[in-house]
Amino acid sequence: MSTKIYNGFSIATDSATRLMDTVIGFRPYIRAEGQKMLDVFLRKTGTAEEPLKGWMTWMDLRAATVDKGIRAPGVDTDFQLTFFPDVDRFLGIAFTEHNRWFRHWLRQPLVSEYRYWNNADRPNGISRKEWGRREETWDRVVGMEPPATRGFSIDLHEIGGPWPQHKADRKRKK
Repeated sequence: MSTKIYNGFSIATDSATRLMDTVIGFRPYIRAEGQKMLDVFLRKTGTAEEPLKGWMTWMDLRAATVDKGIRAPGVDTDFQLTFFPDVDRFLGIAFTEHNRWFRHWLRQPLVSEYRYWNNADRPNGISRKEWGRREETWDRVVGMEPPATRGFSIDLHEIGGPWPQHKADRKRKK
């Protein structure tokens, strides 16, 4: 069985409070990015002046794709972090369709990249020794179990994604 943790990361703390402070501090970014996606969707579908109608179309599309496990990045505002305690830090996996959002997560204080896979060559810049350590660490922390059964997960978005804004709210943003 192959291990594929492309969006793996490490948080340099063993404090649940500091971990939660990092997550809470990042949540507004995800919400704002999701709102931008909905706004673009409304403009592209010609429903910006009827945001509730457009949002219902958005939700129908999500129900037909994202909610069934089908990839649809244009309406997928999900961003979930699953954490695993590991001695003096937390390891984690980000689940998102948006690499840019994950890269932004990696710029948060205490957070650094900690990916690993055994189905292809290791990336440039990571030594064989470090790659082997990562393999041992991920095998110990996650093992052969689904990640959700070995850690705890936090969703950073609203259930179902953002809500349409009222006209007055859109005008204030401009």
